[in-house]
Amino acid sequence: MSEVSSKSFSCEGCGAKLVSCLFCFDCSSLQSISEESDYFSALGISSEFDVDLNLLEEKFQHIASELHPDFYLNSTPQEKRLSERASTLLNQAYDTLKDPFKRADYLMSLKCKNVKWNDRVLPPTFLQEMFTLQEELDEMLENQDQQGLLKMREVLENRFQDLESGLLPSFRMLDSVEEPQTVLEKLQMDLNAERYLRRLLDRIKIEETT
Repeated sequence: MSEVSSKSFSCEGCGAKLVSCLFCFDCSSLQSISEESDYFSALGISSEFDVDLNLLEEKFQHIASELHPDFYLNSTPQEKRLSERASTLLNQAYDTLKDPFKRADYLMSLKCKNVKWNDRVLPPTFLQEMFTLQEELDEMLENQDQQGLLKMREVLENRFQDLESGLLPSFRMLDSVEEPQTVLEKLQMDLNAERYLRRLLDRIKIEETT
């Protein structure tokens, strides 16, 4: 398993330490985007699951205010392209890291580059439970059972909260144990389960808005 540490970047122009790998606030210059430019370094936060969402928002707004392509309309073609790429990367980083499940998925991709990801492994009895919920949902949608749909949504949202509450302890354990395989398997199961739950929940939301 790959270790992920917080990266430190220096400005390509003035050599100052960067808040974000995308822009230097000391000399107001865009920075080249490389393979080292991950979502955490783009937003200037530590590469770990436990994220202060208020700080994340603050960092995003601060950096985004310097990257918007409209500020580079009179710049060179190279700077225009770079500002567009940097702005896109920053938006992707923010969208990913503000969501606990997307953040967990992304962090796993950084930590486990050499680990084969099993997108089929699920918690015991989970798949049978999902089949049962799927059948119940189909019947509720066919009968337009709004009361039943509301209860189903509440059940699914509670399951989401249960899964989310287990992510932080799992990542803390992942960083502390010598043999991480059991923790990795649990994280894989939880993230796979989240995708199943989200598909069911999205069906309810779509039906409610149609």
